[in-house]
Amino acid sequence: MQSALKILFLDDHAGLRDGIGFLLSQKNNRLNFFYATNREEGEKILYENNEISLAIIDLNLEDENKDGLSALKSFRKIKADLRAIIFTMYADPIHIEQSLKAGVQGYITKNAEIEELENAILTVASGKTCFNNEASKIMQQMLSSENIVDEKFSYMDYKSLTKSEQEVFSLLAQKKEIDEIAKMLSKKEKTVANQRSIIYQKLNVHDRLELIEFAKNIGVLF
Repeated sequence: MQSALKILFLDDHAGLRDGIGFLLSQKNNRLNFFYATNREEGEKILYENNEISLAIIDLNLEDENKDGLSALKSFRKIKADLRAIIFTMYADPIHIEQSLKAGVQGYITKNAEIEELENAILTVASGKTCFNNEASKIMQQMLSSENIVDEKFSYMDYKSLTKSEQEVFSLLAQKKEIDEIAKMLSKKEKTVANQRSIIYQKLNVHDRLELIEFAKNIGVLF
């Protein structure tokens, strides 16, 4: 008989989280879930249950300063070899790249079938990696420098922006005006206006509406 697989499930949508955990444990009695709503609860569970080897983590937690990847970093201070699956509604290059940099072993979007999540759990627990079809498609596009979603929205074009230009891009996408951005970033209005022109040129967008659409497609704006 195979031993139980103890799993920390961090998601602040308790009803959805507990429901998925219940269904999975009914399908496979090896799966033993411990539920957390925030990072602090997850840390307490890990301290008290050293046999937990895998965490399922939502990226978008209620506390903006304690997102899922920050929680994972804290969890690995308690258990360095903790394996992790991101379980999220986001399927865009920025979130996937950030997750990969954080060292996750799996990435499953919330529109996946329950069987797909079960397979990811068993695959990652066995020491392998697992990314569902939606995430894998975007990863392949990122690696091959292809465009994301449609030819107008190239993630590689966004990556060509300097860090300073990315900051201005994000604020423009949030519908901030030139004078507001200048104050927020402690820059001259002329400098911000020049950066806006450079951003438009690099991204091949012509106005604010196109820029906002671009931001939504690559995951900068939700």
